[in-house]
Order: sequence, then C-alpha cells, then structure tokens
Amino acid sequence: MTFTLYDPNMNKLDYPVGLNPLDFSVSNIKKERVEEVIDGIPGNVDYGFNYSTRALTLNFYTEHFHGEHDYRLLRNELYALLDSYEYLYISENSLPSRILRITIDDEITPERYGAWYSQVDVPARISGLPFWRTKYTTQDIQTSGYSAIVEKYGTADGIHIDHMKYTHTTNEFTIFNSGNVTIDPRNMKLYIQAKYVNSTSNFTIENTTTGEKFIYKSSLDNYHLILDGAKVKMGLFNRLRDSNRQFISLVPGENKIKISNGTFESITFDSPFYYK
Repeated sequence: MTFTLYDPNMNKLDYPVGLNPLDFSVSNIKKERVEEVIDGIPGNVDYGFNYSTRALTLNFYTEHFHGEHDYRLLRNELYALLDSYEYLYISENSLPSRILRITIDDEITPERYGAWYSQVDVPARISGLPFWRTKYTTQDIQTSGYSAIVEKYGTADGIHIDHMKYTHTTNEFTIFNSGNVTIDPRNMKLYIQAKYVNSTSNFTIENTTTGEKFIYKSSLDNYHLILDGAKVKMGLFNRLRDSNRQFISLVPGENKIKISNGTFESITFDSPFYYK
C-alpha cells in the first residue's frame, strides 16, 4: 500500500478486498504570474505570483476472484468509495505525517487486462490550500511531547528540539514554525488564545521578527482573548472592530513574540505546519 485515504474527520478509509493502491503522483504547486504590459516600456511589469494548485493522480489496480460479477461489484465499490464524502485527505505511507485535502470530480473507467485484473488512474483536485500540512498541530507537540520514533511525528518535518514549547507565560518568547510556508491566519489555521488578560487598553501581541502587531484597543478585565484565524473572539462575540484589524503571521523558523500593555496567565499557539 503506497497511500492512505481519510474521511473529513481523519478516519482511515479501508479499501474493499481486491482494490489495491499502486501509486500516488503529485506535482509541484502551479504559479499564476501577475504581470502587465505597458505601452512604451520594454517587456512587462512583474507583480509577482499567486500559488494555484497541483496535479494529482491516484493509481489503483483491482483483482477479483469470483467471476465477471465480482469485477463489476468491485468496480462499483471503488466508485462509491471515491464519492463517499465531499472531500478526502490523502497521505503517502512513506511520509505519513503530512496530508493533502483533495476532491475527485472527473469520470474514471478501469482498464481491464486479462480475465482477473484491471487498472485505473484517478485524477484528483486540490481542495483549498495547495500545501501539504501536518496531521498534528503545535499543541500536540506541547501536550504529548515529541518523539522521533512515533509515526505521528517522524523526523522529516523539521521539528526543532530546542523550540517545542507553544504555550507560554512570559512576555517574550519564541514560536518555531517547522514548515517552509509562512502561516498566514487570513487563510490558514492559526489559533492563539491569551487567558485571563487584564489591560486598560492596547493589549499588543507582536511578532518582532516580521514587525506585525495585533492590538486590542479596548480594556480587558480577566477575559480570554482568542484570535481564531482572522476572527477576534471574546466569549461568543467577534470583537474585530475593537482591534487594529491586523494579525501576526508565523514565518518559517524562529518567530520572536512580544506581549505588551497588559498581563495574562498564559498564551497558546496552535497550528499545523505547512509545506510546499
């Protein structure tokens, strides 16, 4: 078995008897260049690029045992498996700590060879972000500890043994992003919770590595302040209007975090790591 499929709740999907995964091919991420041609200027003006998607193909072969009807039942079970959920997750068994979110939308037809075998190539599409992400998050490392011999973590994701703390009680500390993609809370999972915050105004969470600041302008009296992606939560209410409407991202490697203009009991960072 070369790859594993999971349902949206990350439960492993079992393949029907006779259905065998052969290979899973995945391309790099396609880039869409943003440029403009201006009269009187040679060439073009390059504004950079946006990451688009990847090309994915899942390869299966089938082996049936009980006659023609068995092949057709197995074929239909494959169709049902691939259409059981709105989307699926996939991981390579040789790198089991990372997953992609995919959908399967195109028609497929197995190609038979011999009396008992068939093969099918299944084109898939990226659903959402084109980046690999870890099955675990930073709080899994914080609470259960890191072990290189545990399949959940392994040794391939760049976890830094000197920076495995993602809950802090001091005003200055380091958050380590083991991935090679900047974690942007506007479109990626980043959950920050400061507990029992007291501040007269302008409670600030700053990433001094990037220069980004989140500022909560109103007073806080022993509240839990939550940054859930691009949402600013206080209890059941979204308090984005009471902030500077800016957020901090986490670049690959060390991020120096500074908390000012208030006191707190602890602050927690929770996010998976992302990879190109």
